[in-house]
Amino acid sequence: MFQSWTEFISLENIYRAWKDFSVNKKNKFDTINFKMNLEEEILKIQFELINNTYRHGSYTKFKVWDPKERVIHKAEVRDRLVHRILYNCLMSVFNRHWLDCSFSCRPNFGQHRSIEKVRKTLLKATSNYTRECFVVKCDIKKFFNHIDHEILYKLICREVSDLRICRLIRENISSFHSGEQAVGLPIGNLTSQIFANVYLHELDVFAKHELKMRYYYRYADDFIFLTADKIAARAFVEEFKFFLGYNLKLTLHPDKIIMRRADLGIDWLGKILLPEYVLLRATTKRRMISKIKQKVGLCSEDEKMRALIGSYNGLLKGTARKKADKQIAQAIAFNR
Repeated sequence: MFQSWTEFISLENIYRAWKDFSVNKKNKFDTINFKMNLEEEILKIQFELINNTYRHGSYTKFKVWDPKERVIHKAEVRDRLVHRILYNCLMSVFNRHWLDCSFSCRPNFGQHRSIEKVRKTLLKATSNYTRECFVVKCDIKKFFNHIDHEILYKLICREVSDLRICRLIRENISSFHSGEQAVGLPIGNLTSQIFANVYLHELDVFAKHELKMRYYYRYADDFIFLTADKIAARAFVEEFKFFLGYNLKLTLHPDKIIMRRADLGIDWLGKILLPEYVLLRATTKRRMISKIKQKVGLCSEDEKMRALIGSYNGLLKGTARKKADKQIAQAIAFNR
């Protein structure tokens, strides 16, 4: 149920958002500083929201390589708390509207479920790999940098009727530009995740309801579909190109449209889906082993070591992993 403005600005709601936000951030320096004056900060945010004086602050820019270079824009803690308030509110509105083909940034969905769904679909569409089928994987070119602010705002306000919440959403969206025009969302914002799903929900509806595609799945800005022949596959790609350009001002990455027979295997979310088993992508595995070698010497406590290995157990979930397990064991033994 959508929150009223009174519920949205309540101290209980803001504090609940703080608890959600601060999970796994208790040792972060900026979070610790904010918590030292938590009551005062929460009251200040509430006052600014009530009086329409809240203004989004600046971002700290830095780069990460995992595996490719990404530019991250990190907001201040108070702004990230407001992001969490908005996220909690909007998720309750939009999640029930999103289709089951969308898997990113949703409760009870996620990467592992997407991989398993596509794997089962491959078996079904090919009658256990006895029938020819083509898989097409597409990627939207610089997706977050090209999200149009006005289109996004209109899509959100179709479902959000309270003008005060819409005004706060506008403040959040306009706090960042990737160029001179009103486009782009910062990858570091929690709200960017839900905004991305709102934006590309239009693509999901087009694929499922207009093109009547039975086998179509999306995770963030990557999507995949299955069809019986190459001619139909190419026609669908052209339909997607036109829809994205005309309705959402987006383009498909020309070098990342991959079409191949299902029985040859398909790379989906870092896993190679093959007829007999699932493999971890070779580059992902090499990066995983390299990180273990770097971190294992720093994990002096058994609890930290278990957490490290647990994270990679999640990455290897559902894959043929005998060789990878051996390599992990060797990396730990030789680097402790």
